Amino acid sequence: MSIAFLLLSTTTVAAQSDVGDVYCGTGVETGIGIVFGAVAGLGLPATGFYVGRAGLSYMRAGGNPERKNQAKEKLVMSGIGFAIIVLALISPELIDKVGSQMGFGFSNCVKPF
Repeated sequence: MSIAFLLLSTTTVAAQSDVGDVYCGTGVETGIGIVFGAVAGLGLPATGFYVGRAGLSYMRAGGNPERKNQAKEKLVMSGIGFAIIVLALISPELIDKVGSQMGFGFSNCVKPF
């Protein structure tokens, strides 16, 4: 029984094409490019702005520990936002690399960059 399941599952995987081929030439392909372009084009400069603003707040805090802690918190939050943006930008490539090792790949239509 398990041999039949193994044969059935491997033959269907071998017969499949790249994941996302159905989206080639559609609005989904365009939407993926727009969303990832907006994340990179708006998110990264905004993160730089907030990191700079938190740094200035820290420098202006002087000896006030409460203001220093607030500035540190803002800086940590800016760093977390930057990490989320970077992860969102590189995750499709990471998923594609892992998927190609497992026997499936993503179509070039659904890869953002």
